[in-house]
Amino acid sequence: MEYPDLNELIEKFNWQKKEDQIHKIFVFKTFSLAVDFFNQVAVAANACNHHPDIFNSYCRIEISLTTHDEKKITEKDLILAFKIDELFGNFINDEE
Repeated sequence: MEYPDLNELIEKFNWQKKEDQIHKIFVFKTFSLAVDFFNQVAVAANACNHHPDIFNSYCRIEISLTTHDEKKITEKDLILAFKIDELFGNFINDEE
């Protein structure tokens, strides 16, 4: 599978680049959906052995990705960001 590059994540998937990381806010209709998403992101992160910074505030999940040991954005971040967007797409489709 081919994953998007940094420019594509920013342009098509609405991630924002902030210094040495990429960041995105996900909003849900309910707190329960936000927590379910958080948990699924945790599973995906463990599977990739790459762990984001995640902040939850009621129906909002904020995720920041960087490769801490390299102090920059790497392919690991791009792959996990894409997987997180796929998970979010499943939540949006289930809400409709």
